[in-house]
Amino acid sequence: MIDLIFSMALIIQDVADTPVSDESAEPVEVVADSFDAAAALDAINTSLNALDTLQARFTQVSPDGSAVQGQLSLRRPGRLRFEYDAPSPLLIIAGGGTVAIRDTALETTNRAPIRATPLWWLLKDEVDLATDARVIDIWSEHGFVYISLTDAEGEMDGEAVFLFDAETFSLSQWFAVDSLGQTTRVLLDEVETGQRLDPRLFVLDDDDNERPNRRR
Repeated sequence: MIDLIFSMALIIQDVADTPVSDESAEPVEVVADSFDAAAALDAINTSLNALDTLQARFTQVSPDGSAVQGQLSLRRPGRLRFEYDAPSPLLIIAGGGTVAIRDTALETTNRAPIRATPLWWLLKDEVDLATDARVIDIWSEHGFVYISLTDAEGEMDGEAVFLFDAETFSLSQWFAVDSLGQTTRVLLDEVETGQRLDPRLFVLDDDDNERPNRRR
C-alpha cells in the first residue's frame, strides 16, 4: 500500500520535428543554456523552508492511468493530510513521525515512518535537499524546474521528481517510481498558503481511543 500511494515517477521524452536543411540559409548560433542548477537548488530550499501551511486540490494519477482527486492540507514541519473525494475510501495523515493510511472500506489503518516516504523531503523542519537526498539531476523546461532525488541513506526505495514553478519556485506537482517501477503522479491546483489550519486535520479520529487510559 505504501508503494501504491507514494510511488511516483517522471518519464520525459521530448519529440521535435527535424528542421528541413537549407544550405542557403545563414548558420544559426546556438546559445548554451544559462540555467544555474546551484542557484535553483538554493531557491527550492528557500521556498520549502518558508512554507508554513498549504492547502490545495490534488489529482493523483495511478500507474494504470486512473485518477482520483481530493483535498491536500500541509503544515510544516511534519504534518500532512490527503483527504480523497468519494467514492475513494482512502485517508492519509502524516504526523508524529509516521504516515497513517486508512481504508474505510477495508476498515484498516496501516502506518509507516515518514522517513520511508518522499513526504519526508517536504516536511522536514529544515530542508536542505543536497544533504537530505542524493540529487540525481536538476533542470528547467516548460516553465518548471525539475529536481530528481533518491534517498542517500537507502531507507527509501525508488526515485522522486518534484516540479517547481520556474519563477516563484512554488511546488506544483511531483512524480516518483517505486522499487517495482510503478508510476504515479500528483498535481496541485487552487493552492493557498499561509492559512490557519485546524490541528485536528492531522489527527486520526481513533487516535485518542488508541492511547492508554489516563488516571483521573
